[in-house]
Amino acid sequence: MPKSSLLMFSAGLLVVGSVNAQWTDARDPAVDCPPGIMLTDGRFNAALQYYPAWMLLEPALEFAEFTPEELDAMDRGELPEAYAHVLESSQEQIADLIEATRLTRCDFGSQYEKGIGVLLPQLGVMRNSAKLLVNDARRLRGSDMDAVAQRLAATIRLGEHASQSHTIIGSLVGVAIAELARVETQKLLDADALSAAQARVIDEALGRVLTEDPFHSLDSIRTERTMMTAWIKNEFTGEHAGRDLAKLLQFENDAAAPEHRKLGRMNGEQVALLTDETSRVYDELIEAWQAEDSIGEMRKIEVKLEEGQYGLVTKLLLPALGSYRKKTIEAEQNLQKLRENLRAVPEG
Repeated sequence: MPKSSLLMFSAGLLVVGSVNAQWTDARDPAVDCPPGIMLTDGRFNAALQYYPAWMLLEPALEFAEFTPEELDAMDRGELPEAYAHVLESSQEQIADLIEATRLTRCDFGSQYEKGIGVLLPQLGVMRNSAKLLVNDARRLRGSDMDAVAQRLAATIRLGEHASQSHTIIGSLVGVAIAELARVETQKLLDADALSAAQARVIDEALGRVLTEDPFHSLDSIRTERTMMTAWIKNEFTGEHAGRDLAKLLQFENDAAAPEHRKLGRMNGEQVALLTDETSRVYDELIEAWQAEDSIGEMRKIEVKLEEGQYGLVTKLLLPALGSYRKKTIEAEQNLQKLRENLRAVPEG
């Protein structure tokens, strides 16, 4: 994200937090607040705690400024000297970033009413924040392994926060963020570099993602089902509903395709009927997601989708959820294996 965009995004969060702030007696165990001090509900929303850290960490979050060679070196744990100095001088802000990951709720107030047009700019900043935390862990490996464990644990929690966007892309970003921490943690385990206490810190963070619905993946499908179908019905009405929807979908598909020409001739009632069919297919996918052979069952639905058996709108809009399911299964299995390895670290 360009610097100006990051500043605008963070400033926008500041305005939202200021306008909507409400005093509250509620507390989050992650916030250590002396009795008698009033706090607003925004204090317990990680989204509003991330933005000041992001604003102050902006130079360290601009990975686009590194050369490909420097980025490759970072993956090997070799940090450019100037970048390592920036990290060293940013420890107060990194500590704030880590503390924000400890909060349970992370709500950026996404505009789901915009349907396919909803913007999620926080996901890019969160992924860069994860890279920063992992790089700071690499910087500290030779001097403070407790701090290394804290940064890798925070990266995992950050991944869970990204998936709280309750969208498929948010869930996938959460998976990718957790994978950064998993790979780095496994390197430390292979080198016998973690103590049992340090391993427990990372293991505790895994509890945030190894749930009944890791990375809110199934919930994301349910959210997109409601968001997309309701948005289409409300946004595309009247005589030219199909034409307007087809025009929007030209950005994702071939505008000259027969499907687009057919959709362009439909009115609002016809589009609404096809959208009802899309909703029913989402229900089938949700059921298939929870099946014993979930990938196989979802692939059967995708074959029907490719053949056009579920209607035109469904064919044009529905994402390839079979590959999404495969990624979430692999992520859960890899993190479960990491948990086993962490718990095998001997005491003393």
